[in-house]
Amino acid sequence: MASSQNLKVAFMAALIVSMLMGGRHINSVDAKITCEQVTIWLTPCIGYGVMGGVVPASCCQGIRALNAASNTTEDRRAQCNCVKEGAAKIPGLDYDRVNTLPGICGSNCPYKLTHDLDCSKVN
Repeated sequence: MASSQNLKVAFMAALIVSMLMGGRHINSVDAKITCEQVTIWLTPCIGYGVMGGVVPASCCQGIRALNAASNTTEDRRAQCNCVKEGAAKIPGLDYDRVNTLPGICGSNCPYKLTHDLDCSKVN
């Protein structure tokens, strides 16, 4: 049964990565972060976001890398938009669980992920 769950998560992660990496870049001229980068950094977090369990070290590494790369307001807004759009495409994603990740990983996030998050207000 556990291997069936692992297969399901691996399939969903591969599906989400392929959907998000279709050449999408941030619309803002000033942002240096791309959705491809966000996807690569956060893909290891999908299993936890859907099923819970143990947070992989690679998830925390990705969150820290993403935050380190988000130096400007435009970067943080771009990050927010990519995360929001990507999260909306993941079936069964638990937003409350996802919002615990920065604390678990010892990092900060300038916004709380919700379905109706307004990324233009992220500083």
